[in-house]
Amino acid sequence: MRSGGHALVIGGPYEFISDDGEDQAVESSYAPLAKAYDALRYDAGALSQAEAAKFQSLSVTPPAGWVTLDAKEPKTVILTVNGHKIGVVYFPEAKHPGDLPSQDVLDRVSHAVKELRPQVELVAGVSPWGVTAENDYLDKTHPDLDILFGAGLGVGFMARPTASGKTLWTHAFYKGKALYTIDLLALPGAKDFKWEAGKNFAAKAVSLDDSVAADPAMRQMLENVRDPGEARD
Repeated sequence: MRSGGHALVIGGPYEFISDDGEDQAVESSYAPLAKAYDALRYDAGALSQAEAAKFQSLSVTPPAGWVTLDAKEPKTVILTVNGHKIGVVYFPEAKHPGDLPSQDVLDRVSHAVKELRPQVELVAGVSPWGVTAENDYLDKTHPDLDILFGAGLGVGFMARPTASGKTLWTHAFYKGKALYTIDLLALPGAKDFKWEAGKNFAAKAVSLDDSVAADPAMRQMLENVRDPGEARD
C-alpha cells in the first residue's frame, strides 16, 4: 500500500504454512527464509499459530515485527508512514480453515477497530478467514474499516470497494503468484467519503512470473534454499 513516498508493506499469514497445512516450507528453509523476509523490510506481518509453533520448534526467530494471530483476541499496531498514522488490526484465527467467526470474535474485532479509530488516519484489517467468511463479515457488520487485507481460502483479487464504498477489500493470491498494490490518492476522513477507483485509489496486480527480474542480493541469499512448496524431508 502506498500513499506517496514510502510503501507500506504488510504481510499476512500462511507465508510459510498454507491455511490447510498441506503445503509447508521444508524445515531447513525456515532460517534463511526468515532472513529473506527481514531483508524485504515489511512494516508489519502476521503468522498463523501453526507457523509460529514451527518457528519455535526449530528455534528459529521469525521475521522481525511479525505477530502471531490469536484464537480469540485481535491484535493491533499503529504504524507511522510518510507522516501518517495507520492502525492495523490482525483478526483472530479460526480453528478450522473457512470457519465463520463467532459473534464474540466479531464483537472483539469491532471493539479493536473502534479503539484505533480516533488515534489514526486509516484503519486496515488483516484477516486469515478466507473469502467466504470475509464477505459475510463485510455484508453483515458493515465495519468501520477502511481497508481489509484478506488471506486464506478463496481466489485472490485486486482491491475493490464494498457495496457501501466505505471499505476497500483485497484478498491475497494463493501461493504468492501475484502481488496486489494499492496507491492511495487520498486518505479517508470526510463523513461521506467513499472509495472510487481512479479518484482516491488505484489498484494493480503484479504477476510474479519470468518477466520480473530477480534481485541479485536476494537470489544469492536463497541460492541453496529449497522451494517452500516441496515436501519436507
